Amino acid sequence: MTGVSIGRAPAWRRGFSAYGAIVSGLGAVLLCALAVTGDRLPLADWRFWLMGALVLVGELMPIDVPRRDGADRVAISTAFAFAVLLEFGLLPAVLAYGVASAIADVHARLSPVKVTFNAAQYGLSLAASALVLAAIGHEPPIDSIAAALPAVLISAGVFFVVNHVLAGVGAALIIGESPARYLLSDLPFQVLTAGFVLAISPVVVASAEASMALVPLALLPVLALWIGARRAALDTHRAFHDSLTDLPNRLLLHQRLDRTLVRARAERTPLTLLLVDLDDFKAVNDTLGHAYGDRLLGDVAARMRAALGGDDLLARLGGDEFAVLPAGACDAERGHEVATRLVSALEEPFEVDGILLDVRASVGLACFPEHGTAADELLRGADVALYVAKAAQNPVEVYSAGKDHYTVDRLMLAAQLRRGLEMGELVLEYQPKFPMRGGPAVGVEALARWEHPTLGRIGPDGFIPLAEQTGLISRVTDVVLRTAIAQVASWAAQGLELRMSVNVSPRNLLDPQLPGLIRTLLAEAGVAPSRLQLEITESRSVPSGRVAMAVLEELRTMGVGLAIDDFGTGFSSLVQLQRLPVDEIKIDRSFVSAMIDSESDATIVRSTIDLARNLGLIVTAEGVEDERTRRRLADMGCDLAQGYELCRPLPADRCAHVLREVPFVLAPVAPLSKVNS
Repeated sequence: MTGVSIGRAPAWRRGFSAYGAIVSGLGAVLLCALAVTGDRLPLADWRFWLMGALVLVGELMPIDVPRRDGADRVAISTAFAFAVLLEFGLLPAVLAYGVASAIADVHARLSPVKVTFNAAQYGLSLAASALVLAAIGHEPPIDSIAAALPAVLISAGVFFVVNHVLAGVGAALIIGESPARYLLSDLPFQVLTAGFVLAISPVVVASAEASMALVPLALLPVLALWIGARRAALDTHRAFHDSLTDLPNRLLLHQRLDRTLVRARAERTPLTLLLVDLDDFKAVNDTLGHAYGDRLLGDVAARMRAALGGDDLLARLGGDEFAVLPAGACDAERGHEVATRLVSALEEPFEVDGILLDVRASVGLACFPEHGTAADELLRGADVALYVAKAAQNPVEVYSAGKDHYTVDRLMLAAQLRRGLEMGELVLEYQPKFPMRGGPAVGVEALARWEHPTLGRIGPDGFIPLAEQTGLISRVTDVVLRTAIAQVASWAAQGLELRMSVNVSPRNLLDPQLPGLIRTLLAEAGVAPSRLQLEITESRSVPSGRVAMAVLEELRTMGVGLAIDDFGTGFSSLVQLQRLPVDEIKIDRSFVSAMIDSESDATIVRSTIDLARNLGLIVTAEGVEDERTRRRLADMGCDLAQGYELCRPLPADRCAHVLREVPFVLAPVAPLSKVNS
């Protein structure tokens, strides 16, 4: 049988300490009473020393049985300790079992309270079985095991029950589980393991009656079991743990989460699950290779483990994604504190073979019972929160139903979008770009619309995020590029030479096939690459890895123009300008529309224009809705303007009519200072 050797929740350890002290005290009283009134010690009997040695071997070589969070341990020492009781009496059995247990526990570096507790519970269990044996009329030592077998089996059953209760209550106190629930759930396992080991005792005694030379042979089948069990435990450990970091894997996390949820429901305590994902980790693998990436993951896991409590569960789910299940009651506030501690722990650079690597992480949280009552619900909620954290560039996000775009309706809409792409429901409208100081339009921006058969027209904000989340963005981009490039060729045949701007998702830049697709489409349509411009939305993070930069460089080499859309609203605008090969920036309408009434917005616009001109970039202002704004922008040196008052997005034929048939030419504007004078 096993003693107490596990530990988890600190709040319950104080309860076990008191319980362990009581059991240890009773064990000490028993030992003192036996020393005064008990049987003499057969120190001169070599058979006693042989039996004692077998008890010690059984304690030092427990059988690892795959179970729960990896493996449980069953000590075969019980069979020989109970045989000592039957052969030599209670005091020799208590001393042999207690000394062997203490030696094994000290070797395993258990705490003193657990060492004394385990020795005491074994002694008390032996004492209970001896009392029952004596009450039935068979005082140890037993002369004939065959004649006393029924009494021996009853006595063994008492030993099993007492030991199971004493050890089970202690284990339940340590892990914070109801003792009654723990004892009932653990009983079948103990019957099939410790109970069967205990049943070997009569065989050992019977062998001793025939010849003590037969007793050591009882170790041979046990040794075979031990070797097989060790191998099975190793295989089980591999099945439940990550091979790179040796952390629990997704399967073990799910099992632990299920069990923790049962306890949380019973005790009505909160629980929080955290998912941690490293930002842009793919760049490490792409740049330095997977060997560096694996070593970095090992260092990251070690640092996160050090930042957590000893009882918190840290698991690796795969790739660069980890999960954390804090021990004990954990609400959203405490979960946020744990997440912040993890993020802070990764801020210090990692050194791998002399190379300093910066690692940043995003964390998503989901709480029981607010965000889910089952393991799958919490995993999904934390995953959604993690996605929101990455999209918003926030280190930590708690799940919010308002930000959950993965509802059943969204999944249905995704299926309809797939069908809509096949049925040609995606159409384009075009909005002209006019020179700020007068003249005809020099280009148009293609804007995608989804003509849904029942929901009507859906703008890009309604389906582009959905396409990104469901992996349809590449197909959407393919349709938009084909339609837009074909339209450029059609207009050119009609005498309208325009530059077509097409918005692309940052995720498209991770597709190394994108330049080849564009090259083919331009060649098939007979359109010069300079007639196409791709707009990258600056309000969303642009990938910084080797693949994205290679895609952008190849497009620029082809002659395709690149522009940053929504400039000033997103992530590190100056950094984007520094590393992206762009030739145009578009100032977001939020600054342009407010610049007349807000001097701070006007300053931002002026500074952006000055910066772009110094870098040799074209500047387009979005949201130009009135003459005064246009004049002020012209006075600042802005090049191009877009706005609903100038021309709304229109279908291709109507846009061509506006550009060709209607004399829609902006009049030259004088500097704003002269207009105001």
